Amino acid sequence: STPPICQELVPALAKMSIDSRVYVGNIDWKVTSEDLKEHMKSAGDVVRAEIFTDGTGRSKGVGLVYFDSPEDANAAIAKLNDSMLGERMIFVREDRKEGKGFKGEKGEGKGKKGDKGYGKSYDKGYDKGYDKGYEKGEKGKGKGKGKGMRVGPGDRGRLVYVGNLPSGTPWQKVKDLFRKHGSVIRVEMPTDVNGESRGHGQVLFETEEDAQSAIQALNQTDFEGRSMVVRLDNYV
Repeated sequence: STPPICQELVPALAKMSIDSRVYVGNIDWKVTSEDLKEHMKSAGDVVRAEIFTDGTGRSKGVGLVYFDSPEDANAAIAKLNDSMLGERMIFVREDRKEGKGFKGEKGEGKGKKGDKGYGKSYDKGYDKGYDKGYEKGEKGKGKGKGKGMRVGPGDRGRLVYVGNLPSGTPWQKVKDLFRKHGSVIRVEMPTDVNGESRGHGQVLFETEEDAQSAIQALNQTDFEGRSMVVRLDNYV
């Protein structure tokens, strides 16, 4: 279940792109949806933040945050991943689940029922290994754009996350930049329904030394007017 949704917000949220949502995990049980919203505001304009709860109202420690734009969502991933909220370090990722959202939330009489259905469509399975999504692959929006990078525990230390890139940045340009600092095996950039990159991705290096070299050389450097985030991807 999720916090009640104001009916006036339903049309706006339903139209929002999946690119404007982020998934937040490892949330302190004492943190409320309002606390989460306040924390995420430092990255951009937050439309809504919600923490999923079980049947007793207890937090599941995971949630979604809706931003006003994909750029704000990318900024949140770059700035607030691994930040402290309450007594825990949260992780912030793109929302890979393409939920049906607000179907059935039409009319005051169906609000409660709609909220329940909405919650199930999004949080089902999130707290049971959400980050396996990279292993299974990025399905994209609707028809499965891109297969995603298949990685496993053996790639830990060699897989680098790169974020806060301009939307539409091609993977070829990212690979050309990173191969200057080591041997790149593969670059993966999740794309939207139009095939445009979402402004973040993963780079798999041949060795851990190459990965560290790239992080030290490129993190917080300028890439087409934006401060690029480059760090180890620890969710493998």
